[in-house]
Amino acid sequence: MAQQTTWPALDSGACRDTLTTLHLSTQVIGKVQIALTPSMAAWAQAPLRLTARGLMTQLLWAGDRSLSIEFDLTSHELRFDLSDGARRVMALEPRPVCEFYAGVMAALEELGVEVTIDPMSVEMPESVSCATDTSHSSCDRDCLASLFQTWTRVAAVFDQFRSGFRGKQTPVDLWWGTFDLSVARFSGRAANPPFDCGAIERVAMDAEQSLVGFWPGDERSPEPAFFAYTYPKPAGVETVAVAPAGAFWSPEAGEFIVPYDVIRRSADPPAALLSFCESTYAAGARLAGWDRDRLERSPSAPRG
Repeated sequence: MAQQTTWPALDSGACRDTLTTLHLSTQVIGKVQIALTPSMAAWAQAPLRLTARGLMTQLLWAGDRSLSIEFDLTSHELRFDLSDGARRVMALEPRPVCEFYAGVMAALEELGVEVTIDPMSVEMPESVSCATDTSHSSCDRDCLASLFQTWTRVAAVFDQFRSGFRGKQTPVDLWWGTFDLSVARFSGRAANPPFDCGAIERVAMDAEQSLVGFWPGDERSPEPAFFAYTYPKPAGVETVAVAPAGAFWSPEAGEFIVPYDVIRRSADPPAALLSFCESTYAAGARLAGWDRDRLERSPSAPRG
């Protein structure tokens, strides 16, 4: 795999409304996915997956037909495809989130797909109803292109990181609740979710895990960044030095963080990000007593 060394700049301040509008739009499609798939451990049925053109649902079920929905961020379309050949296409263009929501529900109804979802957003600083929200409507194509090209570069490194693990792990997932692209590794041992957590965390945090992800920021913390943590938090992990230079432990977040621009401006962004993935995983796995001899393997070499 030929590594790319030029990564796009992300102006999350100038792109804030576009990113929030896309975030809310993915929540609409993500909730349709949840409604049309069986419940799985660790919310495995929930995330969207990256494609060469954007984001796509997993395979959804509508009676004896299957369905996929894709955000094509290259042609700027939302496509609904069913296994019987039926199709609907919506333009991805500036429009209030409530109009996007109405268009999605109308397209599904036209296709004969019966689905009901809760329109309220989740895991965001302020909950809004996607069925009535008129305050988010931006669709800046340059912003979308920068985010998508960032996702593809990050995903390539995350897949390289995944190749060094033989235990259970997730694919590269886009979690539409928190709007982060991430990979989680599991030790194979159960864990107790925090006693005061909500339903989402109770399902997600019932197993020991090590996670690394990318987050484009929001109004609370606008700087795009990579983050990593081990759950449950091993004692003393916050004192471990990790790579690359510029990575640090955030007491407020309870995780390691390295700003996106630290990676982007490095001499070799893929290598810098891979060092963050590997060093933060190693710090947590060692202190948590993971059986690393059993779980790890020699990573595959990139193909030129």
